[in-house]
Amino acid sequence: MASLGRVLIADDEGALLLVLTIFLRREGYECDYADDTKTVIEMLSSTKYDLLITDISMHGNSETEPIKNLSEIAKSIPVIMMTGNPSDISKIHSIKQKEKACILKPFEFKELLQQVRVFIK
Repeated sequence: MASLGRVLIADDEGALLLVLTIFLRREGYECDYADDTKTVIEMLSSTKYDLLITDISMHGNSETEPIKNLSEIAKSIPVIMMTGNPSDISKIHSIKQKEKACILKPFEFKELLQQVRVFIK
């Protein structure tokens, strides 16, 4: 089966990271993952991705950095941001990234898959 697209998933919750990776691979996407901001930056600079799915409150990401500069770091790829804190949504809307979405944890996998399909056609 041909890949539907390449996704980088970033979260410091190991169980969620593993489940999301398995889920999206079963749906036909190639997935890489990272559990800290430094690794995300390295991977984005060395590999072409069609989508970044990231938690905004990740280890090494104090005060939503580098999420505030996401448009520069992620360059031209769309981003789905996950948060368990509803107050983070206003921070997400202030980010100058054209193609972005926000998902509030906990979420249904179907909801995430719908967003993925919006950005990877």
